[in-house]
Amino acid sequence: MTQTEKLSPGMVLGRYELLLPIAQGGMATVWAARQKGSRGFQKTVAIKTMLPSLSDDPQFEQMFLDEASLAARIHHPNVAEILDVGEQDETIYIVMEWVDGEALSVVTKTAKRSDVPFPQRIALRIVRQACAGLHAAHELRDDQDQHLNLVHRDVSPQNILVSYDGIVKLVDFGVAKALGRAGGETTAGQLKGKVPYMSPEQALGQKIDRRTDVFAMGIVLYRLTTGVHPFLGENDLATMKNIISRPLLPPRMKNPSFPVELERVLLTCLKKDPNERYQTMLELDAALERVLALSGASVVDDDIGAFTRSVMGDRGQKRRAALRDAVRAADERAAGIGMSPGAAQPQVHEAVSDIAITRMNSALTSFPTSMPRNSSTSIIPPSSESYAGGAMSGSLVPSMPRQNKRAAFFMAVGAVTALSLAGTFMFLRTTMDSRAAAGNGASNVAPTPPSPPAPTQAPTPVAVQTAAATPPTVSTGGGTVLDINDLPSADTKPETTTKRDDKPATTTKGTGPTKPAATAVATTKPTGAPASTTWVPKVTDPGF
Repeated sequence: MTQTEKLSPGMVLGRYELLLPIAQGGMATVWAARQKGSRGFQKTVAIKTMLPSLSDDPQFEQMFLDEASLAARIHHPNVAEILDVGEQDETIYIVMEWVDGEALSVVTKTAKRSDVPFPQRIALRIVRQACAGLHAAHELRDDQDQHLNLVHRDVSPQNILVSYDGIVKLVDFGVAKALGRAGGETTAGQLKGKVPYMSPEQALGQKIDRRTDVFAMGIVLYRLTTGVHPFLGENDLATMKNIISRPLLPPRMKNPSFPVELERVLLTCLKKDPNERYQTMLELDAALERVLALSGASVVDDDIGAFTRSVMGDRGQKRRAALRDAVRAADERAAGIGMSPGAAQPQVHEAVSDIAITRMNSALTSFPTSMPRNSSTSIIPPSSESYAGGAMSGSLVPSMPRQNKRAAFFMAVGAVTALSLAGTFMFLRTTMDSRAAAGNGASNVAPTPPSPPAPTQAPTPVAVQTAAATPPTVSTGGGTVLDINDLPSADTKPETTTKRDDKPATTTKGTGPTKPAATAVATTKPTGAPASTTWVPKVTDPGF
């Protein structure tokens, strides 16, 4: 996959499988993805990939990598953690923790459309959490324990995430500036950040520090508590001029009931001179804490989550349902379930022996004769989930679960063995029948000369006893081959001489033997033989 190719659900970047797109900004697209490990482990993550249109720009690529290297050092509950960075087929991606929530900008817009007032106590609590995350970023140190003097430079409602549990996460350090990093410096005539949330020194291209983020956070708090932007103009140029030169309108000028202490905090944050602002995010956080204490309002993180859920309605539930569906679709792609016959087969990680597959195809003729090579295959009964309509008599589905592969293999081998034995038996049976048929032509049995007269009491021939179970053929001296079952026939009426217990022989015609076959010896007068000679038949080899 190259940068020019479009990412899609199911694609794999390193150890991560893309599930569905979540958002797209000016530099990158954010995907919901999952990380899979051994023994069924899996974890939902967010993956940010650079837009293909910016992939050839070395400056944007450096900004993308700077975000990963800087933010990965920050470990704070109010900063979205960077888990991994990778590159595959010229696609650079950043793996971040998954936040089940919304951007603050989305929450405020939805509340405004629904005519739901944004409670000040909720706004203060959200900003306090964001201040805590920013303070951790500002205090970041390198491996030599030296301050990096990190500045976010893009503090805005779009980069403040509010989870449905009430936890605030600061994201997007793509334009962050740190001491000694070449990618963080601003070249002449270039601005980094969103114009409506820039500080005066940032808009003028002057040197900046953490107090720039204090100014931007003041604009965010002003919008949350008053509902309007303090410097917004007709366009970005007018807005920038207002930020640089226009005095701030105090909130109480429009709303006399606005809390005095909160107004004082806003005026301090939005001073044109950085030296007159709060010098750290920790100071701003402490000031907001005093405002909440004076108002007597009690607010916790759960209150933020409850308000977010009430404003967003079922948006969070729909996203979670979509994520579950994406995970289910990914599992089905991996297992080959629910795929149409013409759909592309998923990547197979484990395969059944090609020998076993070949044997199954050659012996079990009722199964389909064509199947993908080098694919993990199992034989399962048809179901409504196997292919469209489930009309096939047997479905060949890739990637059968491991615990069933061994059973399927031995079942197939057993079936092959059983059919082989049956074929052998049928072959022998056919051979025996063909020999018997050939014997009727007297071509495979040589004539046997007459034997001497039988003794007074004839012994019981073992061959004749065997013939009672499997009728053999009998050869006479004249070359005629007869079947023992045909000898006592009413149609042929042969002359049969029976001797038993030293009694005189009795001749019976046309009625069959009068004594048990086990103690009788049938004799037939051969052509040209004396009438007094007794002929003992010879049983041919039955073929076993």
